[in-house]
Amino acid sequence: MADLSVSGLASGFDWKSIVDQLTELDRAPQKRLRSEQSTLNRRKDAISSLVAELESLKSKVTELSKTTVFSKRTSKSSDEETGTLTTTDKTPTGTYKFQFTQLATNSVHTGATDVGKDLYSSNVTDSSGGGPVLSSANFSSPITGGTFTVNGKQVSVLTTDTLQEVFAKISTATSSAVAASYDTASDKITFTSGSSITLGSAGDTSNFLQLARLSSGGTSVESSREIGRIDPSSTLASDPFKGTTLANGGTGSFKVNGVEISYTPTETVGTLLQKITDSTAGVDASYDSLNDQIILTNKQAGNIGIALEDVGTNNFLAAAKLTTGTLAAGDSIKFKINGGSELTGIGNTLTEIQTGISGLTANAKALGIVSFTIGKDTAEIKAQITGVVDQYNKIQSLIDTQTASSTDANGKVTAGLLATDRNVAELSHSLRTKAVTDVTGATGLLKRLESIGYKAGGFDNKLSLSNPASLDDALANNPTQIQDLFTNTTDGIATRLNSYLESIVGVNGSLVTHRDNYATQSVGIDRQIVEMEKLVLITRQRLTNSFLAMEQAQAKTNQQMQYLQQRFK
Repeated sequence: MADLSVSGLASGFDWKSIVDQLTELDRAPQKRLRSEQSTLNRRKDAISSLVAELESLKSKVTELSKTTVFSKRTSKSSDEETGTLTTTDKTPTGTYKFQFTQLATNSVHTGATDVGKDLYSSNVTDSSGGGPVLSSANFSSPITGGTFTVNGKQVSVLTTDTLQEVFAKISTATSSAVAASYDTASDKITFTSGSSITLGSAGDTSNFLQLARLSSGGTSVESSREIGRIDPSSTLASDPFKGTTLANGGTGSFKVNGVEISYTPTETVGTLLQKITDSTAGVDASYDSLNDQIILTNKQAGNIGIALEDVGTNNFLAAAKLTTGTLAAGDSIKFKINGGSELTGIGNTLTEIQTGISGLTANAKALGIVSFTIGKDTAEIKAQITGVVDQYNKIQSLIDTQTASSTDANGKVTAGLLATDRNVAELSHSLRTKAVTDVTGATGLLKRLESIGYKAGGFDNKLSLSNPASLDDALANNPTQIQDLFTNTTDGIATRLNSYLESIVGVNGSLVTHRDNYATQSVGIDRQIVEMEKLVLITRQRLTNSFLAMEQAQAKTNQQMQYLQQRFK
């Protein structure tokens, strides 16, 4: 049988187009709802934009309502090379003249000299020419191979030479005119000759003479001091200190200023000194290779000591000759404030404890006189007030745009998107009222915005600074009254604006709820449309079924007619 779902196949009647048209007619209410929903969504978006701007205003008002805004300070140093300062909102305003008569210096604990092992531990210049090679000797730094000059004669030296071999080369180069020797007791090298000895030249490439601490002189030249030194890269396991072996196999601890510092045999002298520096002991630890001693310097300047203690049976401090060292105490800072009596302090950073000035920290940099001027940060206060007013005006402009009506060339009037929204209309008026009415709790002469130069518009709800000089004068001369005008806990402008904004855009705020109601209505329309579409589809199917039944009846009638026509031919 032919497909009767094809419109009009049997009847010749295009019933499907009729069904489509009737279906579209049934959907007309849905289209009206979609149009209504579109308007709701646009209003919801407009309210959302307004809520966002109001939240921004609330943030600015909240900041302005903090008393800290009005207590911020500006500070200026008359001579930053002599001294600088920092302040807090509790620092009294005014000018303070500091005279620094003595700066604080750091206490330094200097360990005893000759802490490192000798260059060699035994006589290495005997006739056999044996002994360790130069590269393994306890020089203060690695020796370099090359040449050095004695009485104008070049001597070539290798790092693999022994000291005896170097002395033999000196004798050969000078035709035995210069003899060299090393004394293990004094840890020094001596050159002797029948005439004055001249050492070194600009063309020397080896550092032997420098490491041996030798320089030109008379007929006998001796190392200026002991040659042996500590190699900072040597481990504690190698017992780098002269005459003392580390106890407990090189594992232990010691205290610096009460801070315990541990060490192990695999640590080097350099890393252990860095560990001291990096600790909370408050000292810098270093090794002076020139004088062969370890130095501890307080990080905090002033006349304060450095406490040292080997823990238990450990002996690092003793082996490093720090316990037998000397302390050069630092100087305390000496200063006067506003010509008063001389005061002293620890360090060159003077806090309110030393100065007696609340919140003031003075940083002494050089001897001399410097004036510190502290004032209220009126620029910050002005910026905060301006920010609130600008945001307030932005909101009023947005409300005007959303509620204003327009007229086209044909005189047709189109109402603004929120023109009939009562909540928005009331918002504009309420904001103005909160901003411009008197602060009943104000104790001074400044009781309203107009007192500091702001004026409300006669034809709109915006604010304008009609008298800038009035605001500047109030900031300069009546900062406390300005603070009360905005932050008065009972009725300050910022206080009441903040309370009002919380009621409309805070959690469960009225405008937030209003916006959400638009969203709820839009969702409700979606549900209505879904239900209406179900009915439309049911009606469409019923019509389709009816026309299909008609097509079937017509097809049957057509078959009967064909049969009768064939029978009565």
